[in-house]
Amino acid sequence: MVMAFTLSACIEEPKEEENIIISDSYIILESTIYATEVYTFESSIEGPTIMIVGGIHGDEVAGWKVALDLIERDDFTGKVIIIPRANYLATTLVSRYPGQDNNGLYDGIIYSDLNRIFPGKIDGTMTELIAHAIIQEVEKYQPDYIVDLHESKRSYASKISPLIGDEIIYGNSKSTFFAYDMVDLFNKQYLEEGDTKFAVDNSAPEGSFNNYCGNNYEAIVFTIETNRQLSLSKRITQQNQLIDILFKLAKENFI
Repeated sequence: MVMAFTLSACIEEPKEEENIIISDSYIILESTIYATEVYTFESSIEGPTIMIVGGIHGDEVAGWKVALDLIERDDFTGKVIIIPRANYLATTLVSRYPGQDNNGLYDGIIYSDLNRIFPGKIDGTMTELIAHAIIQEVEKYQPDYIVDLHESKRSYASKISPLIGDEIIYGNSKSTFFAYDMVDLFNKQYLEEGDTKFAVDNSAPEGSFNNYCGNNYEAIVFTIETNRQLSLSKRITQQNQLIDILFKLAKENFI
């Protein structure tokens, strides 16, 4: 008797690679009122190194809330570093920076806009010290992607300058096509009726985290700017959708 075997009986389907993630966290600016936590996630599946920073401006709530939610995810590949509340005191006060409405004076200390003072310096003002500590984390990990989560008071479509909501701002020429791809995918997949289309911009101001990193590292660098005229839940949803696109495109580019 001749026995016949089908091809499907002889070849096993490839098994999906198990994703084992090792997570860790530690404090920077320890033993100060600016102490904030850095979270790291390293996957057994190879991929790019991605750094995500939230809370540089404490009143841009969706950005740092999304960054906090990200630390609960279990689907990262490659290496992911998250600093959810980079400007910790500002996020606690829900203010752009401490003392914003008092010429920068808060509790006897003068502060300034953290996002205009990068790279900071270790022996400078308190704001410069915070900036320096964040840049030391960039130096440590040398990420392939650097993402800064922000919000603007209004959409770019309002025509009121220089408000930049509903935009992705890229930090260098290397980041240009990636930013356009992100916006294109978001507008095709997630844009709802009545929403303003996301746009691309390269207007990161001097001294900003985006501008400094874009000019000094070989990374793809961009800022997500949602529109604070929308509800907080809507802005959080949009930030999460854009981050999902980031991970998808970064994974595809790595392969």
